[in-house]
Amino acid sequence: MKVFKGYASCFYSLIHLMIAVVLTCMLGFIVWKIFIYQERATAADYQLLANISPEEVIFWQKNKPNFWKDYVAVNESVKYFTNKEKGFQREAQTFIRSLFYQLDQNIGLESLKWTGINKDLRKRAIYIRKVLDKYPIYTPGEYQFPLKEACYYEDTFGADREGGKRTHQGTDLFNKKGTPIFSVCEGTVERLGWNRLGGERVGVRGKDGNYYYYAHLDQINPHLWVGKRIDKGEFIGTMGNTGDALTTPDHLHFGIELSNGEWINPYPFIKVWEFHQEKESTIIK
Repeated sequence: MKVFKGYASCFYSLIHLMIAVVLTCMLGFIVWKIFIYQERATAADYQLLANISPEEVIFWQKNKPNFWKDYVAVNESVKYFTNKEKGFQREAQTFIRSLFYQLDQNIGLESLKWTGINKDLRKRAIYIRKVLDKYPIYTPGEYQFPLKEACYYEDTFGADREGGKRTHQGTDLFNKKGTPIFSVCEGTVERLGWNRLGGERVGVRGKDGNYYYYAHLDQINPHLWVGKRIDKGEFIGTMGNTGDALTTPDHLHFGIELSNGEWINPYPFIKVWEFHQEKESTIIK
């Protein structure tokens, strides 16, 4: 009898252990799914932001500085449905006039009257507005241009490299060797030194969770080290052509990698940052 009770006790203990293991695995799976979902949602939001024309952002920031996000949200929502639905263009112009008229009266997006206007368009506009609030990458003063002087750059994100073996995952900013380069945001130095493609490079994990990549440097700021906190505007290093850029003019390769490992096009963001830097320089002068 005692032997039977001993076996029964072991059996129930084993069952409890198995239940605990299963529940732990299920909880871990749920947490993992939530994490993956959040990373994918963040990537989708940043892709939405990168698809907004920097000229549009600059236009509304210049002309409607206090309500620029509302105008961008409405305009981008109308453009989205114009591209998605055939025959929507005529309606779109009517919607734009009605909504912009209300915005011109300093009525906020949440308080606009959407009578007769596509409900999905309203949902899209409110969603874009929330994304602009959640990720302030276009917000004046939150980020800065990586150089403090004029340079040449264009949108080459996705262009073929090495005969099509890979694509260009950033924006190249050209100036002379030795041009100072500065951190676009606050964060922590995560990588430092040489790699095959980037040559002398610095990688900063921004406080926003993104990885900011500065490559082909001639020299790295000797006062940086992995794990060091870095401020927006802090000196990163100087421009060069190290790594696989030996045969090209001196330039900074600037890239932005999201937390899920996806690289996004930095061109629209740096275009807006440059505008605000030039604006501040004009004010100071």
